[in-house]
Formats: sequence, C-alpha cells, structure tokens
Amino acid sequence: MEIQRQQELVEAYHYDRRAPETEAETELRVSFSPLEFKEASASDANSALAARLEFRIVFDEYILSGAVSQVNVIIGRKIEKQEDIAQEEVDELVRPLFSIVERLSYEVTEIALDQPGVQLNFQSSEEA
Repeated sequence: MEIQRQQELVEAYHYDRRAPETEAETELRVSFSPLEFKEASASDANSALAARLEFRIVFDEYILSGAVSQVNVIIGRKIEKQEDIAQEEVDELVRPLFSIVERLSYEVTEIALDQPGVQLNFQSSEEA
C-alpha cells in the first residue's frame, strides 16, 4: 500500500496529576474518516483517509490524554469505509500517531517529574 502522509496534528495533549481516589482506565481509540478529493482526476484512483487516535493512559500518579490525527492519501486504491482496510494496513496507517504520543509522553513526563520520562511502547498483538 502506497501512502502519502500529511503532517501529524496534535489536537490535544494533557498531563494531569491523578488524585488517589480517581477511578480511570487506559483507553485507546483509533478511527478513520474517508475524505473527498477536491481534484476530480485524483479521486478516481486514490483515497484520502483521516486517521485519528484518542487516548487516555492511566498511571498511579498521573493521566496522559489527548488526540492526534493525520490525513493519508492511499495511492491507486479506493477505500470507502474502515472495513475496506486489513488490520495490517490499519497498523501501518496509525503507527505515526502512536509514535507522536510516545515522543510527547516521554518529554512531558521527563519535565513534569524531573526524572527520566515514561517510555511507552505501543505494539499490535501480532508484534508482542
């Protein structure tokens, strides 16, 4: 699958101290939205998808949450709904979003806690 990627967009990123009595669970949500091309000639053979990752990662002392997204153009293939994409392709499309969250989380926790940052490691179940 040939992908032309646009710049990742950090929509929101939060570091919040966690009160001991706060109940929260880690949650990762990946979604895709097909986009329409403005150029008629390109829309026949290619597809544009907005990939979005919403996350909440819960630790004992803090919670990291937010959303990141990226527009991807899939060359030579028409994709109209998420079911048109295999799991392996989904992993390839969202990998840059997970990388941004890993980088942000390391830097923010390093500064906030004045110690080495948290090392997140997102892997699909096939890689683990």
